[in-house]
Amino acid sequence: MGLKLPRFVHGFVDRHGKPRFYFRRPGFESKALHGLPYSAEFMSDYEAALAGQPLPIAANRGRPGTMRALALSYFASPAFRTLRPSTQRAYRGIIERLCKDHGDKRAADMRREHVVRLMAARAEQPSAANELRKVLRVMMRHAIDVGLRADDPTRDVRAVRIRPCGRI
Repeated sequence: MGLKLPRFVHGFVDRHGKPRFYFRRPGFESKALHGLPYSAEFMSDYEAALAGQPLPIAANRGRPGTMRALALSYFASPAFRTLRPSTQRAYRGIIERLCKDHGDKRAADMRREHVVRLMAARAEQPSAANELRKVLRVMMRHAIDVGLRADDPTRDVRAVRIRPCGRI
């Protein structure tokens, strides 16, 4: 029969045979606890971890004003929530690929040239470039609504012309 660990404590024996204990409470930082359970050293670490402050919500998700923060704000908006689930999946995929490369850049710094350059990178697939333009337009309108921008850099960007397959 094993010893019952205090609440939020997880323990295991590592590959060297040494017992390890961690304080893991949802919404709080995980901390290693020293000593064996219920020893004086262990209990002082445990009490300090219990008294710790919770982490801020979405602390690691994006700095305010960045494209990633704008994307998270858009995902929580009624404009996104009222879209059909298939449209939400498509928009989310495009936005997440955009944030993978440009998520730390400021949304207020985006200019028309940047939109044109992003679309030119997808020139081999004109429909993908046009979908990116459409999603960026929706995001920039959301940025205007939440006060991150005063203008829409996608406004004067034209769609890439799609040529039919059977014509020369």
